[in-house]
Amino acid sequence: MVASVKLSEIVKRKRDLDEDDSDIDISSTDSENESQNSDDEDQEIVNIDFDFFNGNKNVDFHAFKNLLRQLFGPQESNRIQLSALADLMLDSPTTTIKTDGQESDPYCFLSLIDYKENKACDYAKYLHKTDERLSQFLKSSESTNKKCALVLSERLINMPPEVISPLYRITLDDVSNTLGGGSHYDYYIIVSRKFEVNTDMDDDKKSVSRKRVKTTEVDYFHEEDKFFEGNAKLHFESESRKGVISSYIIIDHDGLKKSIDSFEKEVATW
Repeated sequence: MVASVKLSEIVKRKRDLDEDDSDIDISSTDSENESQNSDDEDQEIVNIDFDFFNGNKNVDFHAFKNLLRQLFGPQESNRIQLSALADLMLDSPTTTIKTDGQESDPYCFLSLIDYKENKACDYAKYLHKTDERLSQFLKSSESTNKKCALVLSERLINMPPEVISPLYRITLDDVSNTLGGGSHYDYYIIVSRKFEVNTDMDDDKKSVSRKRVKTTEVDYFHEEDKFFEGNAKLHFESESRKGVISSYIIIDHDGLKKSIDSFEKEVATW
């Protein structure tokens, strides 16, 4: 499977590095125009082709391990057998994004792992230990005919968000072909992370003196997670560990598709 998306409106900005330090005032129309132009930022349109490929067992293993370590963070990744998980991804419907052909390293991946077929794997055991609510959901899914997918997705930090919606749609199409008969998973368990942002602000409660107070906000590594959370059947988070928060989202198929559509519309306005 190969698909291509061209983002022709990624703007690369560059500043004018040459500043006029002269104290001499040269008054002319031309010089004024040149000065005005030099103050403006030059804009250059950069065309980039992002190609979507299936996971490549000959190339992607080590890149997957590195991106998985980034996804889980330094502490949680030590609790998971990343090599075994990378192999499991390569045996599951997985889509990668590359810019230099199928043999190049992936900049991004999305993998959907069938839980029931792999409930004895190390990663499934890890999920059971993270939170009792998640463990109960996984156990209940084993006794029903509902199909559940473990979702893993990570990318380099400078990847444009425009690629996320087609990434999910392509992978869901692959899942449908794998399951056959136009079938899909009923539920998806998405593991992601957030980060704390510390900001200073004035405390106006004091009439005589004002002091600075520190507040903590939480932001997303993956912008689409906000939409997944809004349509989730269950969502919970871990405590902050050195400013990083693990996020767990359980969402059904309709909620996932709705989130992807909403995220795509939102990105179009950015």
